[in-house]
Amino acid sequence: MIKKILFICLFIQTFALAEVYEVSHFQSDIFSRDGNKLKKITLSLRIEGRDLKENDYKITDALNIIISSFYLEDLFTSQGKERFKTSLSRYLEKKYSVEADAIYIQKFKIIPHTLEVSDLIEALKAEGCCHKSTAAKKVFDTIAQ
Repeated sequence: MIKKILFICLFIQTFALAEVYEVSHFQSDIFSRDGNKLKKITLSLRIEGRDLKENDYKITDALNIIISSFYLEDLFTSQGKERFKTSLSRYLEKKYSVEADAIYIQKFKIIPHTLEVSDLIEALKAEGCCHKSTAAKKVFDTIAQ
């Protein structure tokens, strides 16, 4: 009987010390196998473990390092997502002694590339198409409306 009570107390204490840390709208550039180009992604995670909030900067660093070791296409498969979560958990434990008991991917999305008018003007200027950037900007501003 005493063993059961002791086990229950230890079990409750373990879960009482666990906390949840949310990473919302983390953005990064990762390589795609399609032309070996960088693609911008956004990612939201929920991490369960101990002492996570006081180690938030370590989690961000680990996330940056681990996500850059994956190709975009790998992260779209279920196996790739599981490998990513395992790699992140192991890296946190090995490098920073931060225990992540569970990692849940809440959102993973490619951010579409948006072309700004200034980017278009710079590209046209590089090609020698625009001699006066203010005149070209007026034209492109009119088109963008």
